[in-house]
Amino acid sequence: FILCTTMSTHLLFLVCVLLFGALQHVHSLPRTHPARGVEDDPVAAPGAVVVLGDARFTVLTSRLLRMEHAAGAAFEDAATLAITNRLLPVPAFTTSDTNGVFILTTSALELTYKHGGASPVFSPSNLVISLKGQDGVTGTWQPNQTNTGNLFGTVRTLDSVSGPLNLNCTELNNPEQHCTFGLVSTLGWAIVDDSARATFTQPSNGAWPWMQPRANTSNIDWYMFGHGQNYKLALQEFTMISGRISLPPRYVFGIWWSRWWAYSDIEFMELISEYEIHDTPLDVLVTDMDWHITFYKEDAEGKVDQAGQRMGWTGWTWDDNLFPNPEEFLAYCKSKGLKNTLNIHPASGVQPWEERYPEMAVASGIAPSSQKYVPLELGNQTAMELLYDIMLLPIQNQGIDFWWLDWQQGEEWPVMPGVNPTFMLNYVFFTYASQWADERRHMLLHRWGGLGNHRWNIGFSGDVVPVWPSLNFQPYFTATAANVGFSYWSHDIGGFGGADTPEMYTRWVQWGAFAPIFKTHCTKSSTVERRIWAYPLPNFYIMRDAMQLRHSMVPYLYTAARNAHDTGTAMLHPLYYEWADVTEAYQFPTEYLFGDDIVVIPVTSAMNPNTSLAATSVWIPPGSWIEWFSGKIWTGPQTLSRQFAIDDIPVFVVAGGIIPQTPYGSVPLTGGSQVLPPVLGLQVFASAQGYGTTNVYEDDGNSTGFLYDQQAWTTVTYQQQSPSEVLVSVDPVNSTFAGFPATRRYQFTVTGVYPPSNMTINGQAIPYDFDGEAIPSWRYDGTTLSIVVLSQDMPTDQITQLTITTMAPLDPTLLQNGYTIQLRRAGTIKTLLDQSFPSVFQEDYEAVIDAAGTGFRITGNPASAVSELKNFPMTYAAALKQVSTLSNLPPAVMSSAFA
Repeated sequence: FILCTTMSTHLLFLVCVLLFGALQHVHSLPRTHPARGVEDDPVAAPGAVVVLGDARFTVLTSRLLRMEHAAGAAFEDAATLAITNRLLPVPAFTTSDTNGVFILTTSALELTYKHGGASPVFSPSNLVISLKGQDGVTGTWQPNQTNTGNLFGTVRTLDSVSGPLNLNCTELNNPEQHCTFGLVSTLGWAIVDDSARATFTQPSNGAWPWMQPRANTSNIDWYMFGHGQNYKLALQEFTMISGRISLPPRYVFGIWWSRWWAYSDIEFMELISEYEIHDTPLDVLVTDMDWHITFYKEDAEGKVDQAGQRMGWTGWTWDDNLFPNPEEFLAYCKSKGLKNTLNIHPASGVQPWEERYPEMAVASGIAPSSQKYVPLELGNQTAMELLYDIMLLPIQNQGIDFWWLDWQQGEEWPVMPGVNPTFMLNYVFFTYASQWADERRHMLLHRWGGLGNHRWNIGFSGDVVPVWPSLNFQPYFTATAANVGFSYWSHDIGGFGGADTPEMYTRWVQWGAFAPIFKTHCTKSSTVERRIWAYPLPNFYIMRDAMQLRHSMVPYLYTAARNAHDTGTAMLHPLYYEWADVTEAYQFPTEYLFGDDIVVIPVTSAMNPNTSLAATSVWIPPGSWIEWFSGKIWTGPQTLSRQFAIDDIPVFVVAGGIIPQTPYGSVPLTGGSQVLPPVLGLQVFASAQGYGTTNVYEDDGNSTGFLYDQQAWTTVTYQQQSPSEVLVSVDPVNSTFAGFPATRRYQFTVTGVYPPSNMTINGQAIPYDFDGEAIPSWRYDGTTLSIVVLSQDMPTDQITQLTITTMAPLDPTLLQNGYTIQLRRAGTIKTLLDQSFPSVFQEDYEAVIDAAGTGFRITGNPASAVSELKNFPMTYAAALKQVSTLSNLPPAVMSSAFA
């Protein structure tokens, strides 16, 4: 290499380039690895295909048809960017062809094609598909028909958006956004036009497939999704032909820190220490573009690099002023269990000031002495392999877990026909096999590139403006992306370009706790703060509670992610997936399902300054639901007008639901989300219905072993055997991965019941312990009316049964009356009154003090629960009456008392 860079003659230089290129090619040959998915075969079963001259129909399922028209019957059998698998079991169907009219019938659809013996190009006059009503919808589709019932999909980015963005692709009319209509519609059908998308090469040696332009984009290649109101089946069948939703590593569902700032390694270490001091979880450390050499001064002067891009925006070399020893810094992060990612703007290619420029130049056929930059050639497979092998892999091998791509140079960048730069970058960075040589699970953070991008997580929604309308739009935007299988949008918690009020940032953090990804971020400004402990103390406590809750919910989130991988239903998805025939399921855009058992409607508007409460309309779906943080039981369907305080998050768990959790303290808060918890928490929301079940998914968390059935499923069942008897069963686990524990403890939390009079695990009596730290032991939480049981180490290949007899029968009025929220409100009123001294004195609100202390008294003496709870309505009423007699109180006191 040194000889090559010093050779003077052009001929000798080219010889060296060829030699080095050959050696480099050997080095970079990718291993065989599932680049698109493990089940992909783009050629359909012969029995599913009917050819009529230039027309070809493929029956993929009873509800999913492919319709092609190609001159000279030159049909396309290669995988495309969106469709990678067509080899499915052949469904039952019949055909007839009489007098030039071809009819294809499945159990759900009937296709009629009037070909007249000449196979004309598809048009409204010769092609129609009828829905037979099997999935709740009848009707017809013809070519060029507008889908007025489409439920929309997603777009590339929310950059600079300060409120709602029109997701109707026809009206948006912005090719930069890659707007994609949904695969579901109230009309019961959706069409995917795959005619112009590029295809994948099909190397016979298992090498890395590459993209190539479509041979003839004037041919027709349509897919008809005729699933009626069976929206979940539509998404499942989409992933059958387009590849599954990728399963991210387990750590992804923890807490991410991101801020655009020129942190040094020491400052990052101080930040990590601050997280630990403030008892706040942290799992992923994001470093924005200042990790590499930058030229902010030159950029401010308008200077550009050889590529014509902003100078210093692209970088591949550590800034040694900030990171003098990157390996040492990253090793420190790994010692804490943290994952690391770096930001990349790749548009400038490799400029001459980069540390590995000489090597990259030689490999690219450029003399380093020329100081000419190496352009970014997105459509050139060899060039992209060289970029990765020479510029990125050495950095990644220092301890980088994945890359954050931040392409901002427009979608008209030359790649190849039918491929945009965002899609190409996502494909390269997610599937290039050399970077995953140790079988780590593939991982990426970048914007949406178009249909098929669900295979390559995680979405970065861009630089949104921090205003209330932006926050209000994000839950709807995230849920609607499920309609194209995109499960993992990450949003900048707090917004990007500006400062938040403490209230707005608190609400954004609460939304983040129940979003697919929890990632803070903001612009490079000293006036914008994302550390929660830099906010007023009450807000800090609320935000920390939300982040600790998020940390505890990783087992639930990871299970939901595996279910998304298996079923095609995104973790966060619209209400109408479950209640497609109920009008209200379409009318509450910020309300969504989070996994199988939770409905969330984040508070996304400001509080009334006179009441310190935020008004929100809530739809309770059919069935019984328990409001997690108020304890109230609701029966749906019904619509509520509610007022929420700053510490309220409207979250509803299906009655009888079981939420798997990581108990506080069982894993480290720093780097703990990737850890398989030695103690599995199981919170049961007891109900009069008396039954619930869940399946908890686990694997090693960060390898591709799950693709080969290296996994474990734990089935948990709750039964209310009588009004006073509860049975919770953990079935034996048949684990197929090496890291699954042979024994583990369980922390059962049964919410909404009286304390126990008797309790056993597998027949062994469990003793009471006030702190609940003895093994085994139980305690009672009088603030949430929950029995908390810690088991001994139990063999995971045997059944574990918790049997509880409560001191009084299950009483739904305990929760129906909202004891939990009333108790919390009493505590808030007490605090506000305490802070009003000397305008009021403790003697003036003794009933408030009495009501606020109810939960603590029950916790300390569970035997008092029946009498305390019987008296609480009167105690609480007396507290409110006492408040009403006081004068000169702050408005917040009165609003908390009488909302």
